[in-house]
Amino acid sequence: MHNSSRDRRNYRGNRRYNNHRNPRVTKKLNIKSKNPSHVTTYAKEGEHPERTIKRFLKKCKKEKVIENARKYDYYEKPSVKRRRAKLRREALIKKANRENKEA
Repeated sequence: MHNSSRDRRNYRGNRRYNNHRNPRVTKKLNIKSKNPSHVTTYAKEGEHPERTIKRFLKKCKKEKVIENARKYDYYEKPSVKRRRAKLRREALIKKANRENKEA
């Protein structure tokens, strides 16, 4: 069996041959800034701008961008961090014990 051009076109992994058929592939802009973000969203071809914004906000929520920004909004003493972690652990243990008693 020999490799023909038809075989290469049908092979999904080879982007060189089927890039023009995939409507989801869009050109990415090479925008480099001093402060690169880890959440990037590109508008798809023919996509409404509000849909792009919605996808971006969803990614931000998944990466916990807002939570991390609030976390470092002000200084927190190490003793306070440890105390909060201890209280969280105790609450989880109580919850697990309650669920075990009910089951």
